[in-house]
Amino acid sequence: MRHTFRLGALAVTVAAAAAAFPAFAEEAKKTTAVDKKTTTTTATKAATTDKKAAAPKIAIDPMTKDAGTVPKGEKINSVFTVKNEGLADLTITDARPSCGCTVASFDRTIKPGQTGRISATVDTKNFSGPITKTISVVSNDPEQPQLNLTIKAIVKPYVDVEPTQVIRFSATKGETAFSDLTLVSTEKGFHPTLGEISQPYVKAEITPLAEKNRMAGKAGDQYKLHVTLEPNAPEGLLNVPIKIKTGIEKQPEIDIPVSGIVRSHMTVAPAIVTFGNFQLGKDTISRNVNISNNRKDGVKILRAESTIPGLSAEVVPVTEGMSYMVVIKPNDKIKKGEIDGKVKIYTSDKDQPVIEVPVKGTAL
Repeated sequence: MRHTFRLGALAVTVAAAAAAFPAFAEEAKKTTAVDKKTTTTTATKAATTDKKAAAPKIAIDPMTKDAGTVPKGEKINSVFTVKNEGLADLTITDARPSCGCTVASFDRTIKPGQTGRISATVDTKNFSGPITKTISVVSNDPEQPQLNLTIKAIVKPYVDVEPTQVIRFSATKGETAFSDLTLVSTEKGFHPTLGEISQPYVKAEITPLAEKNRMAGKAGDQYKLHVTLEPNAPEGLLNVPIKIKTGIEKQPEIDIPVSGIVRSHMTVAPAIVTFGNFQLGKDTISRNVNISNNRKDGVKILRAESTIPGLSAEVVPVTEGMSYMVVIKPNDKIKKGEIDGKVKIYTSDKDQPVIEVPVKGTAL
């Protein structure tokens, strides 16, 4: 009986202490909460550890490919081996190459423990000297979502093209234009000859340079490349590569780009006149068309006329024979409704005697 009494007394004493000292009860609650938090944190960390353990892991070795010295114009083909060292499927979502590099293919899904490939090509025809090209690889590896691969090389031009690598023309339609480059090489067997030219309006010839015409400070054999842009070249941008066979085993062929522009005899701006919406009798508006002569000899603007009733066109010389302005404006004969017609501009140019400019708008 004494033992039972004492246990009951102890319980009563503890309860009494809790009632008498609220802080004691609060501390007991905090201790319980801390224990629960610790348990939850431990469980979370364990879950995170399990998740990481089951994640994919990308490994690429080596991450840099050095092609050494390559002849200019050669394509460098590189293959990177990708291993999945994780425990889940590795997914490669993208492989972004830098300028001058092309990714031919890559394996998108790689199983745990398996390997895949990323194949890339660098075209060296537009480079000289040391080059470094990169590929940004994006994957679902949580620790390395993006990494960079590198392709390095030293591009050696076995044929030097001087003074520039490209021929550029700025010509007017119907005119003949010329440009010269010098081809230089110290390599054995160098004897350049013409290969394919993609357009008939570009002509070229290669001749050995006489001693008096050689470039100073340049060793080796020298040849002149003489390029002609024929009068029948069409208007617009030029893109006509010339292929040259060099006779050099290490660089048997080179490309000389021919670029530039062939302009029309006269530049007309704007190409279309737009009035938009305007109020009759309230809005005083006009539009100007500027005409510039691109030929060496003078071209006159003789007159201008509108096909739209109520719309006048007046020629204003800026520099006689070179530049003019045509002022287009509505007059009191214009009627409400849509404006859709053209202004005809008559010139002294036998190849472009009439210039037609569309005119649009709405009279309210």
